[in-house]
Amino acid sequence: MRYLINPVKALLSLFAFILFLFLFVVSFQSHKMIPMVLYAVLSVVYFLLLCHFTKYLEIDESGVRNRFLWKSYNELSWDKIQEVGIANMKVMKNAERTKVGELYLYFSPESMTEKERFHMCLNWPPKEKRYMRYSVKRLKAVQKYWEEKPVFAWLKEDAYLDRYFRR
Repeated sequence: MRYLINPVKALLSLFAFILFLFLFVVSFQSHKMIPMVLYAVLSVVYFLLLCHFTKYLEIDESGVRNRFLWKSYNELSWDKIQEVGIANMKVMKNAERTKVGELYLYFSPESMTEKERFHMCLNWPPKEKRYMRYSVKRLKAVQKYWEEKPVFAWLKEDAYLDRYFRR
């Protein structure tokens, strides 16, 4: 199964790219040089972001791997994965404990301590791990291959994750 790593950011990047490309064409037709250059640069930036966010994470019986277009890379087999977990991107304290920020499923080749998980969330995205945006559907697909092993959830304090598991 293939999943976009972050479908929300991919959609937002696509929207911004189309908008700035449209503004570039309009400024080109009206012969306004400064806006044309500005919109061209912004179009290129959002095109690169779109390419970054349209990468896939492929999950099957052999393991997980990143995929962009037809090229597969960063393969990690299930027997080399030591930890699968849910990472919370809102790691600092706030008044409402129920707001957890963006959640990601990650696949780690080594077991981590609580402190290492915290540092992973602070320095997101991790280079040596595979990850994708969390959803219950994605979690169930992972559990199909991860068998009965636990999925760790690293959340700040006592955030309520129950609502994210019951959909």
